[in-house]
Amino acid sequence: MRIIVTGATGFLGRALCRELTENGHEVTAIVRPESAEKAKDLDVSRVIELPLEELDSLTEQGDNRKTESHDFRKRSKTRLGEPPKDYDVFFHLAWNGSGGEARNDYGVQLGNLRYMEKALKAAKGCGCKKFIGAGSQAEYGVVHGQAAEDTTVPNPFMMYGAAKLACLHMGRVLAEQLGITFVWPRIYSVYGPREDDPTVLGYVARTLREGKEPELGTCGNLWDFLFISDFTRAMRLLAEKREAEGVYHVASGEVRKLREFVELERDAIKPGTGLKFGARETDERRTFWLEPEISRLKGLGFQCKVSFEQGIREI
Repeated sequence: MRIIVTGATGFLGRALCRELTENGHEVTAIVRPESAEKAKDLDVSRVIELPLEELDSLTEQGDNRKTESHDFRKRSKTRLGEPPKDYDVFFHLAWNGSGGEARNDYGVQLGNLRYMEKALKAAKGCGCKKFIGAGSQAEYGVVHGQAAEDTTVPNPFMMYGAAKLACLHMGRVLAEQLGITFVWPRIYSVYGPREDDPTVLGYVARTLREGKEPELGTCGNLWDFLFISDFTRAMRLLAEKREAEGVYHVASGEVRKLREFVELERDAIKPGTGLKFGARETDERRTFWLEPEISRLKGLGFQCKVSFEQGIREI
């Protein structure tokens, strides 16, 4: 298949591009101009520099888009400046304000809804039959108990989750109007080797390697971690399987208390080091409880291949 990926220089996007290419798909990456340097080693056939604000200009003739790849001159498949066409799937992973204080910035998160519209229209213009977004478990807010795609009512408590939920509902309606199949993976906690990892696993790993004891909350809530290679395989299945449509939890299904995961990480990196559970205050009203039901994803043939004990040794 011919596939377009936005957000291709991020942790998830970069790994997804590699997975798709290694499995025989032709990948075009859409990257922001300021990320052009990061895109030089992407494993793709084509890179197009384009701001999110201009996604809907992707198929216009005579624009000033820049196109290159790490060995573009040797394996060029298209002319510079030729608009993309006859594609099959459009992955829209790009998102502003996915971390830090920007997660609660109304203006930043509202902008992502407009970018969703532009991405869908770009997908239509490129001939794509399927559009795959990037949802989040943050859409649910705090849910105690197993979450199922069709029955659990989302109730987000931060702008980030609310914007993701709005993109699901408005994106699905717009996709129907455009005649494109709409797929919304709700992505849970994906981990793997990466620099400057801001997640709890990244913090614990850095602190242990510095010879210090990590300071944490109680970590008594349930959690689900998915290794990056399992994530990319799940996303590839969503693209390849003709029947894939609607919302899918993208998670491992291996649910444990967060405390147990942290202890396993400690045992893999610096056994015997103390962990200061309860050193940080936590607000139970804003503490995620991740217990996803993944039978829809399994119905497409997905099976998690990397256990947490295996994957944690890679970070």
